[in-house]
Amino acid sequence: MRNEPNDKHLQAAREIVSQCDRCGTCLPVCPLFDVNSVESSGARGKNVIARALVEGGIEATPEALAKVNFCLLCRACVEVCPSKIATDDAMIHIRQYLVNRTRAANTRYKAMGGLLKSRGLVTLAAGSLALLRKLGLHSVFPHGMVPEEYTRAHFLAAFAGPAVLAGKAPPSDAAVTAASRVAYFEGCGMRMMFPEAAAQTLDILKAGTRPLVKDNVCCGLPHLAHGLRDEFLALARKNIELYEDAEVVVSDCASCGGTLKHIASYFADDEQWKDRAAAFSRKVMDLSEYLARTGYTPRQKAGATFTYHDPCHLSRGQGIRKQPRDLLRAAGNFVEMKDADVCCGGAGSFHMDYPGIASKILDKKRANIERTGAAIVVTGCPGCLIQLAKAAKASGGKFKAMHISQVI
Repeated sequence: MRNEPNDKHLQAAREIVSQCDRCGTCLPVCPLFDVNSVESSGARGKNVIARALVEGGIEATPEALAKVNFCLLCRACVEVCPSKIATDDAMIHIRQYLVNRTRAANTRYKAMGGLLKSRGLVTLAAGSLALLRKLGLHSVFPHGMVPEEYTRAHFLAAFAGPAVLAGKAPPSDAAVTAASRVAYFEGCGMRMMFPEAAAQTLDILKAGTRPLVKDNVCCGLPHLAHGLRDEFLALARKNIELYEDAEVVVSDCASCGGTLKHIASYFADDEQWKDRAAAFSRKVMDLSEYLARTGYTPRQKAGATFTYHDPCHLSRGQGIRKQPRDLLRAAGNFVEMKDADVCCGGAGSFHMDYPGIASKILDKKRANIERTGAAIVVTGCPGCLIQLAKAAKASGGKFKAMHISQVI
């Protein structure tokens, strides 16, 4: 299908990728290029594809969409790029353009998007998954999509000594107090896949405030990432309205938090919503960010050694690296792992779409975890936790994977 050169998404992508001078600095840090050495896997290759679409060198086809879908959106390329070219943003625009032009959105993405738009369906799915776990039938799902949840009770039984207060995490000068109206944003991944970790987040918040618990809808990232932009914007409006009475919105999912913090940029040209969206984005905080700012004291000093995996949407998407490490040092022993901020291969639905590539990426992550000798690998993203739980299983019991809310 011939291209529409004046399309707003194609033009937005053009503004981004036109800055690329093809230096190749991005290639060594791309997890996909690292495992398959194919030029189109890396940012330089993706930018060439985007330019070719803009200039008419290739047409809008499902095959072109498949090429740009083969991206983790991990932002590793952006971090090292001398010009800070936001290739991930360009890919979002190109995906949207190609879906609009070819009507080739994957039916699975549409079905999943339909599920995640309804909080009632998400709640029903969470209950069904809990029952399957109880019956030991969760393993029927492919690609380890529904792992066994290693709970805080398991953790305390194995690693905690007497109930003693751990050291305080370093406080911040942010104006967050016990009187602040703090609300919890429970993402779909936490509710469906790791409900015990979500419950632990609420317990932690209740220790310092009376959190507002909202019946929020999906953050919309799965929709945005797969060319369902209208659905993303509709979900964003619902959440903006829902949290207008809160002063702080705490997320324990790196992907949700990163999306919510950037919602304002998607309403910049919308006179009706831009101010409300900007106010909403400003009050979103990651759990570790919030706890560091309030000087949180971990509930237990564990006799365990932790290591930490940086979710891409937390480290590069929000600039949060120090806070979770400080909390883990306060809660037990901490050891840094090699390449802690390299993507685990989860990347939303990527590990389901490309299980072979995702497994190769995860094998490297597992080896780095094992080298630390840590008993627990901790993260702050349910998508990453699904991958890390698979790595823990593959390790033969050398380590367990847990959400940060379960160990602090």
